This record gives sequence, structure tokens and C-alpha cells, in this order.
Amino acid sequence: MESNIYPDAQSENVFKTIIEQSPSPVGLYVGRDMVITLTNDAILKVWDKDVSVIGKTFRQALPELEGQPFFELLDTVFTTGIAYEAYAEKVDLLIGGQMQTFYFNFIYKPLKNEKGEVWGILNTADDVTELVLTRKKLAEAEERSRFALDSAELGAWDMNPENGRVTWDDRCNRLHGFLPGEVTVYSDILKHIHPDDRGNVAQNVKAALNPGGDGYYDETFRIVCPNSTKVRWLRSKGKAYFNEQGRCIRFAGTTQDITAEIRDKEEQRKLITLVDNTSDFISLSDLDGNVTYVNAAGRKMMGIDYEAELQHNSEFIMPGEKDKLKNEINKALQTLGKWSGEVMYRNFKTGEPIPVIGTTMLIYDPAGKPQGRATIARDLRAEIASKKALIDSEHLLQNITSASPTALWMADDNGMITYANKTWTDWTGQPIEDLLGTGWLHCILPEDRARAAEKFLIDLKAQKPYEVDFRIRRKSGEIRWCIATGHPQYNHEGKFMGYIGACTDVTEKTITDIELQLKNGELNDQIRQFEFVTDFMPVQLWTAKTSGELDYVNKQTINFFGLPMEAIIGEKWIDNVHPEDRPGCIAAWAEALQSHSLYQYEFRLRDKNGEYKWHLSRALPFINDGEIVRWFGTNTDIDEQKQMQRQKDDFLGIASHELKTPVTSIKAYAQVLGAMLSNEGEEKKAQMVMKMDAQLNRLTNLIGDLLDVTKINSGRILFNKVWFDFNQAVEECVQDLQHTTNKHILVMDFKETGKVYSDKERIGQVMTNLISNAVKYSPHSNRIIISTEREGNMVTVCVEDFGIGIPEDKKDKVFEQFYRVSGSKQHTFPGLGLGLYISNEIIRREGGRMWVNSTEGKGSTFCFSLPVADSKANKPK
Repeated sequence: MESNIYPDAQSENVFKTIIEQSPSPVGLYVGRDMVITLTNDAILKVWDKDVSVIGKTFRQALPELEGQPFFELLDTVFTTGIAYEAYAEKVDLLIGGQMQTFYFNFIYKPLKNEKGEVWGILNTADDVTELVLTRKKLAEAEERSRFALDSAELGAWDMNPENGRVTWDDRCNRLHGFLPGEVTVYSDILKHIHPDDRGNVAQNVKAALNPGGDGYYDETFRIVCPNSTKVRWLRSKGKAYFNEQGRCIRFAGTTQDITAEIRDKEEQRKLITLVDNTSDFISLSDLDGNVTYVNAAGRKMMGIDYEAELQHNSEFIMPGEKDKLKNEINKALQTLGKWSGEVMYRNFKTGEPIPVIGTTMLIYDPAGKPQGRATIARDLRAEIASKKALIDSEHLLQNITSASPTALWMADDNGMITYANKTWTDWTGQPIEDLLGTGWLHCILPEDRARAAEKFLIDLKAQKPYEVDFRIRRKSGEIRWCIATGHPQYNHEGKFMGYIGACTDVTEKTITDIELQLKNGELNDQIRQFEFVTDFMPVQLWTAKTSGELDYVNKQTINFFGLPMEAIIGEKWIDNVHPEDRPGCIAAWAEALQSHSLYQYEFRLRDKNGEYKWHLSRALPFINDGEIVRWFGTNTDIDEQKQMQRQKDDFLGIASHELKTPVTSIKAYAQVLGAMLSNEGEEKKAQMVMKMDAQLNRLTNLIGDLLDVTKINSGRILFNKVWFDFNQAVEECVQDLQHTTNKHILVMDFKETGKVYSDKERIGQVMTNLISNAVKYSPHSNRIIISTEREGNMVTVCVEDFGIGIPEDKKDKVFEQFYRVSGSKQHTFPGLGLGLYISNEIIRREGGRMWVNSTEGKGSTFCFSLPVADSKANKPK
């Protein structure tokens, strides 16, 4: 070997030292032909060669590598100057005369001179054959384990207790509802577990990871798949492993889908529940007749305690039935596999015989081999008792019908009389056997006979209720009036079976009816006179029955609607009421009928031209001997007044709106002027401007009241409902108003009210009005009490003053528009009289009510209540 292959002599010595001293196999190949220049004992041992390979080319020294990629790899590294690294590379070497397979991690590193030219390759290698083979064996073992898990339909998991990271196979991943390959942590797994099972799983995992326990984990739970309502039942088993310091180093186990098993158990439970709760006796026994199971109904029927040991089936029957069991039942089972019939069971506690009708059958396994017997039996005692009761009731019915003062009868589907009680015979003297069929017609007077028979045939053909009146001649010769009625009868399939009817003596009633007809004639004359008078009345007049249905309207009503009376009376009148007014109209009418009080309501009625006109309807009950016999009412046309009211509201709305803009401007100018005068030192003038500003505030409030009134009257008032603390809102109003008065102390007496769902600003407006009024109308007192409380689903607030009070006859008027204190006090307490009207309308439209209690000269208490809505049902979404 020429020495000039090394950069210098020192480099040569370094290479020799490194190669010879390296514990790993190392070789140095020089030149394009890859001449082996240096090797250590480790690489010669790998090759199974000696030092004779030194000076030979790599191809000459290792001809067994022909056909393997190593010659080409070395050439590529030499020509490109780029190192090559391989891991667990398979190499076939000639060892001991035989080719053997090895695995190496090796590097072909190019060695370059100062010019960057490659002059050699340094080869280092590590024999990893044993590691590779061990990994292969481990992979094969894992594959076998995976196959075993798949065969058992088990999924494997492994959780790192420190970071909660879970590693598992595809089956386990899928069973827990995760996507393939999805990275999973323990907290995410808990989210997929059914909420009812999540706590148990977390508790048992914690117990397994406790160093003080045995480390075992076994839990059954449900998985709820995301974006699906499907529920899957899983059983997970595992074991936690701890090091010497008690720290859990591994927590692993398996998971199995047991949904089908759970469902099977659930079906079995349902079946057992069904069997246990059926009213029939059910038992199971082996082929020898030893009873192994009796359901709850059977135990109760037989008097068998649940803890009692079951006996042979021969003990379940009366002693006299044992021959039947042996010679009939058992033989039928052997030959036919089934027996049905009646048998007498025995109560174990009382010895009472129990007649039953039952079926015993053989039970077979899937191979068709008999496994045991099953018996179903029905207790006949109730049925026998019912039959006896039916016979007794038939006897009782005959006795009752015989004693009836009315002739009772039955006919078949051909109209032939099949039964009549003794009353008909007592009337006519006609024997029962003579009246059957059509014989009953012979007792009817000839003048009525054909009519009664013809009516009966017509109703029979139509299968409708039968009713006819006729005269009969009693056995004493007396002629009596009778009414015969019959009701069609049908069986369970809806087939017509005939009639059940009665024949009633109505002679006295008929005489009374004749007298009543005469009286009715007189009454009709009076009614015609009443109608004649009411037809001249300018208003619509009507009468109604106590049930609320109209039965008369006058001519003015008929002319207004342009309809005949038949199209108005009854319940048809409501069709002519405007749809928007109809619910309130019906509710007010129903309330009046129930309370027997004055009915009064305003609504729009459609006239004959299709136009709606406003009417005021009023009605009072007519009472005779303490009983309401009729309602009398009128409908008065108030459409013109309504139009004028609308014009007034429109005028007030326009006027107040138009006033609002200039007043706002004047107020702004006044505030600016006041500020300017204050800056100039003109305090007196500034005070006068401030008084003008205060009057402008009053004017602004008056205009606001007028605007609110027009909104209320036109139905345009809006409410912005929110949840708010009721007591807190009232307290804020009280505190704000306390700053406006130095004379009065506003006392707060609050009880717990909670939150309400209402318009907070409007409720504040009501509170401000009530407290301001209390201050205004109690000039000689210094205390006002504001109290709140809640009763049931209503909250109530009251404002009590100790002022002038309200006369008893004026209390109901204070909530009317423009009402003010009259007389000498009118100018003492200024205002338009709209505040209480507006407040009352706000509370009413919020579903509440407002009222006042007052004593003149002692003070007044104004209250209102609001409903408390269900926060869960009404909370905005």
C-alpha cells in the first residue's frame, strides 16, 4: 500500500489507532476499486475472514456479497461523496462455509483530501441481528395476541397514569366512539361515557390507581357515540402496575362490547317480568315432574311462599286427581307432547280445591330432545262465580222488571216481541204467551193500531230509535194513553239485534199537556205583543236562554244583519263579531253567565253591507222565584262615539308629538341661558331660568303622559321584557325619588320576591307615578311606606301614604282618563289625571292588576301585582 493515500503520516497513524481500538467493526477502503487497507478484529470476525483480505478489493475479499447492493452502494458513495447510513440492513455472509443472514446498522463515510476529492471510505458497523430477531418475535407474539383479542372480540388499551394519554387498538378506539388513529386522553374518554355511568367509571379507575389497593379494574358502562343517540354497552377490565416506590407505571387492560349480552338479559328480564306478572299460573318442571319454577301469580293462587321449596307436580293437585295425572296427562305427554283440559289444583296452605283449565307441554332443546315440562293454567273460580252471579242477576232482573210500573219489552231483529214483563199483563189482562210476536197490537184501540204498527216497521227497517203514542183498553174497560219507546241493540260486531223498550202510561201527562197548550196559546199572544213592541225599539234587543244561546232578536237586529232570525239565534250570532273581538266577547259572556252578574262588552258587529260597526252590549238576568229564567240584552250602536274617540286620540297624539320638539328646544335654550347667566354672575336671573326649566320638565312629563295615552288607546304601546330582580328595581326607584323630597321619608319594607319577567322601565314608570302621587297627596305627613311581598306566583308592591285619602264613591274612578280630585282641591294638586290611568294600563297589559284601599282624611294605599313567570319556560333563547 502506498503511503501517499493518506493526507500525511500523522493521519495514517490516527486512522490505524482509531480502527484497531474501536470496539465496533470498522474497515477502511481506498480508491475506486475499494481496496481493503485497514480493518480491526471485530470486522474480520463479522466477515469470518483473516488479515489476508488486506490489500484485496472489497469485491475480491467478500465475493458472497455478489447480488447484494453493497458493491454499488460503495461505488455511489465514492463518486458522489455523500455518506450512506443503513439501519437493520439485511446482509447474507459466508460463515463456516454456509450462508447466514445478519442485520447491521452501518455507515459508509467518504474520506476527502484538501481538494475535496474522495480518496477512501470508512465503514463502521454494528451487529443488530439479535435485536432484529427479537423484535420480529415480539411482533409475531403481538400479532398472535391481536389475533386472540380479535377472536374474542376484545379491544386492548394502555393508559399512561401520569399524563392520561391512552394507547389502544383500532377495535378499542372504535368501541369508545373515536375516529381511527385519533389521539386520545382519559378526560376525552369520560366525555363519551353515559352521564349516569361516568361517576362510577371515574371512581373505579381512581380506586385501581390507588397504591393501597389491588390495582384491579372491572366496570360495565354505556358509551354514547357523538352526533348519534345510539348507546353501546362495554365491559372494561384492567390492571394497574406499581414500582417499588408505589408509583403507578402502567395501567392496561381490555374492553369488550356486551351490548347484545345486555339486550339479551334485558329481554330475558322482560320475559320473566311478563311471566311473573301474568294473571295465569305458569310452572316449569323436569322430565320426572319435579317442579323447578312457579310464577308470582301461581304462588299466590297455590299459597306457596317464595322461600318455600317446590315439590313434585303430583302435590299440586287434589288427591283424587292423581290417577288422572298418571293415566291421562302423563300418557298424553308421552304420545302427543301436550295435554289440555280441566283439573283440580290444591292450595298448599288451606287445602282448598282450585278448579283450573290448563295446558301442559314438553319443552325441547335445540336438538329436539325433551328437556322438561311447562304448564299454563287459568283459575276458574272467578268464572264459575261470575256464571252463578249472572244466573242470580237474571233472576233478580226478572223480579225487578216484574215490579216495574212501566211495561218493559224486548224484540228481535225481525220486530217480533220476545219478552214483556208482568206489567203489560196487569194492564190489559193479556197473557204473556198471547202478546209475543205481534200479539201486543190487539190491545191497542183500532183507531191507533195501524199507525203504531206502521211506525214500528218503518223504524225497524231504518234500525233507529222507535217512539209512538197510542191508546189501550185496560182489562177494566178504561181507555189509557201510552207512549212506547224502543232503543236499537247491537252486538260486539256491530250487528243489529233488535230493540229493548218500554211502554209508559201517560194519561195524566197528556191531560196536563192539553191544559199547557191552552196556557201556551195565551203566552204566545203575550209574546207576539212583546215582539210587536220591541220591533219599534231603535236598539238591537235580544233574549237568551240560561245556557247562553240566543232565542230571540227584534226586527232592528234582523235589519242590521240582513239575515233571518234563524241565522242569528243560537250560537250563530258570534260569527258576526269581529275576529279580534270574539275571544274577549265570549269570555265576558261566559263570566256573566257563571257569576249571574251584569254583562257589558264593546265589540264590532258586521252589518248587512259587510262593514263592522262598534256596539256596546249589555245584558241582565231575569230572575223569577230566585231562579234565572232568561237573559235580556241590548246592542247599542256606539260607532260614531268610537270614531270621535279615535279622532281625539289622534289629535292628542299629533299635538303632543308636535309639542315635544319645540319644548325640547326651549329646554335646551333655557339650560344654556341659565349656564350663561351663572357664568356672568346673574344668579337671580339664573334662578328664574332654572324655575322655567323645572316648569318645562313638568310640561315634558305632561306631554309624555299624553303620548302614552295615545299609544295605549291605539294599541301601539310596546314592552321590552327582561328578567330582573324585582326588589332591586323598586329600591332603585325609591332611592332616586328620595332625592326629590326633603320632607318625606320613603320607608322600604321588602320581603323576598325573586326575579320577574317584565318591562323594567315601564314598571319603574309605574313606581315613580305611585310614589310621586303619595308625596303630592300627603302634604301634611312626613312618611311613605313602600312594601313588597310574594304570594304563590304573584309579586305585589304597595305604596302607603297618610294624606288626604279618597272618598269611597271615587275610588273606582281614579284609574280613569283625565280624572282629578274635584271641588276646591282641584287646583291644589295639579296634573292632567293621566298617571294612574297609564300605570293601570301598563300593569294590566303585563298580566297583573292594580287597586287602591283608602280612607278619606287618613291616607291611601295603592297596590299592584304581577305574575311571576317560570324562568325555565319563559327565559329568552
